[in-house]
Parts: sequence; structure tokens; C-alpha cells
Amino acid sequence: MGDSRKVRLGVLIGGGSRLPAIVAGTERAESRAEISLILSFKKKSPGLDWAIERGLPARPFRWSEWKAKGQSREEYDKALAQILEENRIDLIVLAGWGLLLSPAFIEHFKGRIINVHPALLTETFEAEVKLSDGRSIPVFRGNEAIEDVLKAGVDTTGATVHYVTDLMDAGPILLKQEVPVLPGDDFDSLAERIHAVEDILLPEGIEMACQRILTGERA
Repeated sequence: MGDSRKVRLGVLIGGGSRLPAIVAGTERAESRAEISLILSFKKKSPGLDWAIERGLPARPFRWSEWKAKGQSREEYDKALAQILEENRIDLIVLAGWGLLLSPAFIEHFKGRIINVHPALLTETFEAEVKLSDGRSIPVFRGNEAIEDVLKAGVDTTGATVHYVTDLMDAGPILLKQEVPVLPGDDFDSLAERIHAVEDILLPEGIEMACQRILTGERA
């Protein structure tokens, strides 16, 4: 009899547009992942509503409510970590989680957090990333990566699935893929193509990370 163990996922989202692809990935017969918890930091999250309507274990965990009470991000992250531990989460998936995680949180879950980013990243905090044709372009980090790509006028960008470290938008890379920037692209047209690639890469990256957890391989 084969190993039927599943890795318990905690999916942390913002608006949740990547969530349907993640869920579809876990529903494949060969998937080693199961969604055990979905949390959104946003006041309004269509993805969270979508998950709740489908009976998935989803609920809000709004940063705005903590901020209004004068509580710190460290306190928020400490409570977040407690929720994830209570739900016995094995792997944390960041999919549009627009908040920087505190160093203590990252250290607590070291090697168990992955993120999808709408640009090409490097494993260390380098200024440039090399393309498949040998050219180099700037690394576009942060929440405005797509806008920054358009402002820079480069002809290639991409998407990256990587392990989270204490360096923002850097860490061991699971998967990445280039995406062309076409003449006349605006934010919406470029974002649509990048997100389509993310929807392919992220489920694959989740399965890779799950396999590493099940075999005891370090990230």
C-alpha cells in the first residue's frame, strides 16, 4: 500500500484570486496536499467569500482590526502563528498575503513557508536576475512589482514560487517562468498573463514542497 499521508496547508491570502487554482491542485487524485485553513488579512476578500461558500475551512483574520486596537504587527503575527499551530499546519502558502511577516514568525516556521511573486526573483537579495537568453533585468520586489516592470520598460518579466526567508522576496526557488511584456501592455493585460502563469506554477510548487516535507528533505 502506498503512502497516503497528506500535508496540511494553511493558505494566507489577500483578495484571493489565486485560491481557485490552489484548491483545484489539491483536488487532483495525486495531490499530497489538503487545505486545512484559509485566512485573509483583508477587510473584503472575494476569494475568502468564494472559499466559505464552498464549505472550505476559511475565515478572516483582519490586520485592520488589530491595527485599530493599537496592536503591533508582531502581536498580530504571534496570534497568527498560534492559529496555524492549533490547526496543525505543515506548510504555509502565501498567495497575495500583502503583509511582511515578522522575523520571529519566519524563524518559527522556517522552511515551511512558500510564496508566489509576480516577477522573477533571485535566491539571495541581488539587484538583477539573469534571463534564459543570458540578458539580465532588475529584480522587481514588493507589492508593486507589476507596476515597476511597466515603468522600467523591460520586455520580459515572470513569476516565481519560492521559500520565504528573512529577506523580502528572496529565498530558495522552487519554480519560476518568464512572461513576455508585450507592446501596448498596461497593468491589467500584463497582470492577467502573469497570474495565469502563477496559477500553473503555484500548485506545482505546493506539491514539490509537500514532497520535501513528506520525505524529510530540508528546504
